[in-house]
Amino acid sequence: MNILSALSEPFPSEVEKQLKKGGASLTYIPVSEVITRLNKVLGVDMWSYEILSCYRDELDPDFVVAHVRLSATFVPTDNAPSIIITKDGIGGQKIKRTKNGGILDLGDEMKGAVSDALKKAAQHFGVGIYLARSEESMNLEAYEEQAQNSISDEHFEKLRELLNSLEPDKRSEAKDYWDKISNNLEFDQSSITNALLSEMLSFVKANLK
Repeated sequence: MNILSALSEPFPSEVEKQLKKGGASLTYIPVSEVITRLNKVLGVDMWSYEILSCYRDELDPDFVVAHVRLSATFVPTDNAPSIIITKDGIGGQKIKRTKNGGILDLGDEMKGAVSDALKKAAQHFGVGIYLARSEESMNLEAYEEQAQNSISDEHFEKLRELLNSLEPDKRSEAKDYWDKISNNLEFDQSSITNALLSEMLSFVKANLK
């Protein structure tokens, strides 16, 4: 088995973890397993990574973004000179807060963003790429289903009219409720399925004066 095939080899099922995202269950590999794969296939001294940046996003300060550059040295089997290849990865982590609104552990979120970025960079070498393809396929299916179930112009305008008729504090609650049931989708017509429309109408009905 060549190096790229070894890097791309699927991980044993016992090390795969599950994450709930947008109502779907996604499979991911812990960063410790990714590092172990790189050490085993390439060698401990044959790869390294550099954190180019790690910061709180300007548009969404509750999200940490990291940029990592992974460098790997490949040694050809035909006595040719070694080749160093670098790949970049961008990762992110949502900041967790306490019930009082304080940040739980910013350092831990930055560590998580860097780990995510490292895994994204390693995917360029094939590490865990089969899981990335599965996630892309799942996202495509979700977008297709959402497009098929989106509501009409008339229903969207009616919902906006009803929401605008609420008291200011109730409109704020409605926004929070929308974020919760839609998994933080943008509030626009293409995002609202018939099921979400029904949920929002029930909220409005319960909160009208």
